[in-house]
Amino acid sequence: MPTRDDTQHGSATGTGLWFPAPPAPGDSAVRLLCLPYAGGSPVMYRTWDKALAGTADVLPLCLPGRAHRWGEPLEHDLHRIADEVVEATAPLQKDLPLALFGYSLGALLAFEVARGLARRGRPPLLLAVAACAPPRECGALSPKHTLPDEEFIALLREMGATPQAILDNEEMLSLLLPMLRSDFALADRYRHTPGPVLSTPIVALAGREDPEAGPEVMAGWARETQQPLRRHDLDGGHLFIEENQPMVIALVRAALRTALAHKER
Repeated sequence: MPTRDDTQHGSATGTGLWFPAPPAPGDSAVRLLCLPYAGGSPVMYRTWDKALAGTADVLPLCLPGRAHRWGEPLEHDLHRIADEVVEATAPLQKDLPLALFGYSLGALLAFEVARGLARRGRPPLLLAVAACAPPRECGALSPKHTLPDEEFIALLREMGATPQAILDNEEMLSLLLPMLRSDFALADRYRHTPGPVLSTPIVALAGREDPEAGPEVMAGWARETQQPLRRHDLDGGHLFIEENQPMVIALVRAALRTALAHKER
């Protein structure tokens, strides 16, 4: 949700304030780094830690310019963000395996973080992606961040992620538009660079009515992993997570358990 929030957070881990400090070791066997869609903040994953208790310790990623990082400059290069997240995340693999879940823009970022960790010889246990065209196809989409304000705000209304109260408040919307455009620009400007295919298994979640990243498009993620792609199709459009969050969490939980079981063989 593209708002400044007062979500509780711990001390910084690694460089910057990318995510709260990891919880004390418990029964969970994996850490799950959750990356938000454009305009999103850690609050969109506020229920996941409890829902995945016993399976995963959840680390919602916080990008500069939102939540407790509200005063920081916005970042405009997705590859640079990925490199910084890799630096901050790599130490967390010392005692537990790491998995990634990314939604829309977050899926592209999660993919590049997975590649960065793989280059260090520590690929993630699992990469789960949702509502995002495969990296090799992103350049074919029409840019959104350059739309005139009226059209851009209409797009936000259509997507349904930005609260109506914000869209109807000109003062608040004027404060948030630079951050929202910056996030859309990250996806618009992203270009896939050649590199080894991931050894990490990928699970892809698609909204059946998503006009940009429906089931057929999401099937293209198979090109990014050496393992068979597992795809799940859900009812809904681009932001099906808003309507089907319990199902999304259940699918991620099942994928994590499968990945852990294969790791132990």
